[in-house]
Formats: sequence, structure tokens, C-alpha cells
Amino acid sequence: MFGHDIRNYDMKVELTKCFNGHGIVYLAQHLPSRQHVAIKKFLMEDLKNDFNLIMEESKHLREFNHPNILSYHTAFVHNLDLYFILPLMCFGSCRDTMNNYFETGFPETLLACILRDVVLGLEYLHRKGYIHRSIKASHIFLNESRAIMGGFRVCTSFLGEGKRVKNLHELPPHSTKSLNWLAPEVLAQNLLGYTEKSDIYSLGITVCELANGVEPFSNFQPTLMLTEKLRGYQPLLLDCTTIPSEEVFAQAIDSGMGDNNSSQTRQIYAQRQFSDALHKFAELCLVCNPNERSSALELLNHPVFKQCKHTSIRDQFAACGIEMADFNTLKGDESNLSNEFSGMTMDTGGSSFEWDF
Repeated sequence: MFGHDIRNYDMKVELTKCFNGHGIVYLAQHLPSRQHVAIKKFLMEDLKNDFNLIMEESKHLREFNHPNILSYHTAFVHNLDLYFILPLMCFGSCRDTMNNYFETGFPETLLACILRDVVLGLEYLHRKGYIHRSIKASHIFLNESRAIMGGFRVCTSFLGEGKRVKNLHELPPHSTKSLNWLAPEVLAQNLLGYTEKSDIYSLGITVCELANGVEPFSNFQPTLMLTEKLRGYQPLLLDCTTIPSEEVFAQAIDSGMGDNNSSQTRQIYAQRQFSDALHKFAELCLVCNPNERSSALELLNHPVFKQCKHTSIRDQFAACGIEMADFNTLKGDESNLSNEFSGMTMDTGGSSFEWDF
């Protein structure tokens, strides 16, 4: 349905830059079908050595077919520009949604629905013989009905020459921005290497990020972060059962944990309580020894997902008073479009989306 003629796409408003500023993501409308899409545009000569990473990601996405894994409609070159036509994620990434609505983390039922979709996607990915290697809130996107994993630029296969490679050893490319989420066995860079279980540890870090509104180790120097991970330190979901003293919490805020008033933020954490099931889910993911860490298939049966049976991401957004924009009501003026888009979906307060497809 989606063709290769750029004239058939009305690029309405720029949403964000991506891939270190080499790409631009637009809200657009496919004119023949009137369907709204996201368009990721690259100037090919700016990509240089990174072009292979873009192509590798697109190759992976063509190989995957799962409702919780990002796909793209088509890709083509026009003049010197490379275009990817993708489904529109109306709520952006989980990081976007936290920045705009849930600064201290998602409510548990909504969080559980998101995690269920991510685990479903991971189980499929691992069964196909792939490791994602970059699970984090900014790589989990939300449309009106489900969570979808993106960020496959450093995804890799552990199947080589028709058989399974026992362990991988190299750090993912561009991993400096993802150190807080990487598993200890990935960071250790030793002869033991790592497997798909490293994604499960990254999921555990992401659970804390989604629950607390900030990723663990955000105020740690890389060397200290690595030392703490290797000795088995597990970050916590912050609620009334785990919140540290006011003095310790204030020090964490001052060290870069967040920008909010420490007293108010601590009070929010201290007034809520996550279920034992959610705490234990995070603990299972964050087990230091990968051989003792649960697989994605095992996590699918975890009790934390029982609360998802009679609700959905759409229901939970509605319960929080968050509605999807009606893009058909948007007019043609770009400045007006930008204001309407921001007001109806995400009042970013000047921040940009993090659609790192």
C-alpha cells in the first residue's frame, strides 16, 4: 500500500532528531490512504561509516514478524535522502511518556501491561536466535493498544553458520550511551562472554527505570557502576518499603538522580506501594549470575501479569486521563500542527521525543 514516491507523503511536522542528529523523524500522512505514519529521513552522505548500522537494523526488522516488535512499511531513496516509512507511535517512547505524564514512574498496572508486551517480544526474539542488546525505556514505544520494541541497531544473532554460537564477547557498537542498562557479563568483557540472558538483566534495569522514572546508576561513575554490578548489587523499585532516608535520598538527588524537589519526590515514592510480584519480577531479572537468571519464556508465566488479564494499555491510559490525538483534525499549517500535536498527545515542555527507531 505504501509506495516509493515521496510526493505521496505530506510531512506535517518534525518530531525529533535521531541517530546522533543524522536523521529526522516526521509526523506525516500517506495521501492515497489518508493514513498517518512516521517518516525517518537520513541524508546518506552524513551517515558515512554508520550507514551499515542503518542497513543492518532494517535487515533485522524485515526478518521479524511480531506485534510487539517494530516494523516498517517500506524504505526508499529519493535524491540523496534515505526514507523509512514506519507506523506512527502515537504516545512516543516510554521515556517520552514518563517525561510528560509520569515523572516518578508508571502506575503498576500500566507498567505490568507494558512489561508483558516487552517480554512477549523478547521471547520471540530469543527463540529466533537474536539478542537485542539495547533494552531501555527510550526503545519501547507505545501506540494506542500495545508496547512495541524498537532500537534494533545493535541487535545481533547468536546463530552462526547454521549453528548456535555459545557466547558473544564484543561490546555492542555505540554502547557508551547504554552502559547503565548492560548486564554485568557484557561489561566484564571476559572469556565467558554473554548470551540472550543479558537482555533479561537489561529488562530488569528497565523495570526500575519505568517504575521510578529514572534509570538506576544514573549518578554513578562507570567504574563504580561496573563494580556494583559485578558484586551483585540490585537496584530497587522505590516505594514505601524501599525508600531510603531523607538524607540519603537528598544526596542521590543532588548527585544527579533527578531534577525534582527531593522532599516532594521522596514523598511520592513513600506514599505508594508496589506489589510483591512486581518487586520479585525485577529481582529475577537482575540476578547477577546469568545461569541463574530467568528466561523470557519463564517470565511470561510470572504472577505480576495476572493484573493484565482484564485491562489493556489503552484502558490504563484512559483511566489516567490520557487520550490519543485525532490526527485527522490537524490542519496544514506546520506551526499550528506542532502546537496541536504537542497539546493533544505530549506536552513536552520544550523537550523532544526520543523516537530512536
